[in-house]
Amino acid sequence: MTTSQRHPGGPSATAELSRLADSYWTFLLERDPLLRSRRGMPVKWLPDVSVAQTEDRARFATGILDQVRALHPTGLSGDDADTLGYLTELAERDIGAARFYWLTPCATPYQLLPLSLYADTVFRPFVLDGPADAERYASLVHGLARHVGSLAEKVAGQAARGCRIPARALEGVRTTLRGLRASVVAAVVLDEARLVALDRAHHGRLEDEVSRLVAAELEPAFDQLLGAVDDRAYRGDPPERVGWAHYDGGEEAYRFFVRAHTTTDMSPERLHDLGREHCRELAERMREIRAVMGFTGSETEFHARLKTEPVLYARTPEEVEARYRHHLNRLEPLLPRWFAALPRAPYDVARLDPALEPRMTFGYYDGPTAVRPVGRYRYNASDLANRSLLSAANLIYHELVPGHHFQLARQAENASLPDLRRELTGCSGFLEGWAEYAAGLGWEMGLYDDPWDAYGRLAGERFTAARMVVDTGLNLGTMNLEQATEYLRAHSMESEARITTELLRYATDLPGQALAYRTGYIEFQALRSAAEQREGARFDVRAFHETVLSGGALPLADLRRRVARHSARRFGAPAPEASGQSS
Repeated sequence: MTTSQRHPGGPSATAELSRLADSYWTFLLERDPLLRSRRGMPVKWLPDVSVAQTEDRARFATGILDQVRALHPTGLSGDDADTLGYLTELAERDIGAARFYWLTPCATPYQLLPLSLYADTVFRPFVLDGPADAERYASLVHGLARHVGSLAEKVAGQAARGCRIPARALEGVRTTLRGLRASVVAAVVLDEARLVALDRAHHGRLEDEVSRLVAAELEPAFDQLLGAVDDRAYRGDPPERVGWAHYDGGEEAYRFFVRAHTTTDMSPERLHDLGREHCRELAERMREIRAVMGFTGSETEFHARLKTEPVLYARTPEEVEARYRHHLNRLEPLLPRWFAALPRAPYDVARLDPALEPRMTFGYYDGPTAVRPVGRYRYNASDLANRSLLSAANLIYHELVPGHHFQLARQAENASLPDLRRELTGCSGFLEGWAEYAAGLGWEMGLYDDPWDAYGRLAGERFTAARMVVDTGLNLGTMNLEQATEYLRAHSMESEARITTELLRYATDLPGQALAYRTGYIEFQALRSAAEQREGARFDVRAFHETVLSGGALPLADLRRRVARHSARRFGAPAPEASGQSS
């Protein structure tokens, strides 16, 4: 018997776990252009969404998972236990992605976001210093065309298997694709300023080659993708019903999506019931704020009044940015009282690609890269006359500080974490849960002392709770689109247009993802409450936040064990025993 066999979980197991994590990281870094861009590494190729590449990743993940399960995981402790749980979750997610390949959307607005990201992070900042760069640039344009073409092939393959984009989402898909066709092509085409470093011969050769590739490959690939969702391809008969339960095998796929996004074992049915409970509780708190403001009418009447409040609307994108920066300026002096360490990376706001705005309700957080070391919230500036800023404080605290930017920048800056855990942004339950919890810290910090901001925070919370109801209801088939519309209309303050885009997001674009917000928030709140009860007067909120943030994003079960472990270490109590595969 070897030493490692006599002492499972000893140094050899730790070293093997580290090797597996490094192996996974190397595999992904070779294939993911966004990871390479963040690291300041040259992007040499672009992936596609083909069956072959998806299955290749699943085969690799299966091999990793088999080796992880041979590690005697109950003997691993501390940060090794966190890495084990993270690695297991990642591998299971990649395996499931291949299993449910034909039931995973690919040409809907949020799924098309990588095209915009490739334009912004690969093509626009590309530096041409010599012939080798020119050759690589042309190869990337060819790869981009191949990526778009693989989207078209998957859409056609899904349609042939009965997984077709519902009628109510089709026009939004087409609008998004037409906008992306224009913006991506514009990013790829080289202007004179970017070619000056090349000699005349290579300058002209690359310009001609890019023009040829755009005309012969990239634009035809976009046209092929648009053709895959036009009326002829759908034979004029796209499905009217929405939600995954209406596809063959769709309910099983949806349960996988829910598990992957929330990283919990809570069933969609339980999440549905929790959403309804939380909506009722938050509605009562909102009624109390209306009373404080002296309003005695109904909620419907109050919300109608809000549509006429000039202070809640911006006329220009610059005014939107000014409102966000006002809230950030109030927050910044307070951060050292709640956090022991702050991220080094700066942060800012910037407008979303207008091509994406019509069918994306809000925006997204765009993290720092080596080329652009600033984390930005990319906000939606479309339809400002109907885009209330009531929840601006809640939104910016969620998206930037102390929310996504705070957590993700600190994770990327934490050299003690394995590269895999530093750079990947999976574990949606953690990411969105932290951002919601972080925005909720505004209550303690006094940042919601203005009744407008307080009401906006509660409205934002109720919106995340209502999402739990309609996402699960639509995708389990217990609610139709009309019923979900009525529910969201009654439990949110979104405009009719944004209610439509939100519901289509859940039922045609990102099934299960919206559940991560409230699910994760509930977990973070429970973790903190348990720590306060366990530690009593010794509880230190800065230490609690450091425990949570210093480990990076984790599956929620592993986060729970990490918090208990650190509490035990600080106060000399026995460490919690490992539990199962994610010890």
